[in-house]
Amino acid sequence: MKVKKLWQVTLTFVLVTLVLSGCTPQKQAAQTEPKTQPGTIHFVQTNAANMLTQLKTGEIDAFVAWEPVNAQAVTEGTGRYLVQSGTLAPNHPCSILAVAGTEGDEDLALALTWGNVQAVNFINNKDNQEKLIKYAMDFSGRDRKAVVEGLAHTKYVSFPDLQQFEAFYRGLRQNGSLIKDSKTLGYQDDHAFFQDFLNSKYIDRVNAELKEDPSWIPPAVNSNRQVILGYVNQDMHQIQGYIAAQEGYYSKVGLVPGRNLQLKGYANGVAVMEAFKVKELTASYLGGAPAVLRRLNDGIAIRAIGGSNNEGSAIVVGKNSPIQSVSDLADKTVAIPGLGTVQGYILDLAARQNNLRLQAK
Repeated sequence: MKVKKLWQVTLTFVLVTLVLSGCTPQKQAAQTEPKTQPGTIHFVQTNAANMLTQLKTGEIDAFVAWEPVNAQAVTEGTGRYLVQSGTLAPNHPCSILAVAGTEGDEDLALALTWGNVQAVNFINNKDNQEKLIKYAMDFSGRDRKAVVEGLAHTKYVSFPDLQQFEAFYRGLRQNGSLIKDSKTLGYQDDHAFFQDFLNSKYIDRVNAELKEDPSWIPPAVNSNRQVILGYVNQDMHQIQGYIAAQEGYYSKVGLVPGRNLQLKGYANGVAVMEAFKVKELTASYLGGAPAVLRRLNDGIAIRAIGGSNNEGSAIVVGKNSPIQSVSDLADKTVAIPGLGTVQGYILDLAARQNNLRLQAK
């Protein structure tokens, strides 16, 4: 009996050893074989001006930016579009209009929403094309060719689509940017969070009133109310605030530039969220990615009351670069404006879609 048991133990040990050593039938071995390690895209973080310069000098192989930075590289002959963000994620949300706090300031929120709607309508009215181009040149500091090219790749909207925003959120969750869950802020689930974060009550009111009376103007904001409205410097996606000021929309609702309204520029959406955190801003245009990330990860109290644009970012490579596809970015250096930005999200999405990974250089 002892000999029989010893034989059984020995046979079991041999079989286990064969399995662990990979000496299994070919079909089973194929199932357990590890996947090939993905290639690596090296990224650096810098501002738009540096991106343009470094692409010219060859210090970077590509960059991801907003319009009209991308268009500037293309129209001046130093770069070309590799892929538009809308190809990677059709109709993805980009910039939004947000106000500080999660409640209150009803008159201000309504006034800013109305101004945003008027500005978006102005932009999308073809009769205003020449005036829009001039405003865009003044706001962005870019030339006419770059502005016209950039406008062709940007969709302006007065409110983001909830389903698209949730898909955007899932991408942020997948790439590991989101550390905390919406439940940590007291929401039942992610859908409940977005229904609250994307506060549609003001846009619904504005649209309803304008449908009834196209000349409707909301109640004026208290003239003693000091408002600082932020935006990302030279980002044509966020031109609505500039247009609303220039066209007199804000003045009609009691927000007078230079008196009780100040427009203030920031380097990127992450910097805008830092300003919200220290209560420097009343409201701001900024990218949806940093808004959601910092709202959830850091609990910074803001709510989106309007949209700004969809799509409008792109991966740009040197004009004569041999890079012809995203997969060719393996082992190359790509500049982004920062982690936690829409452009950082777009690069990560492009990498994951092509079995690549990102690594800081």
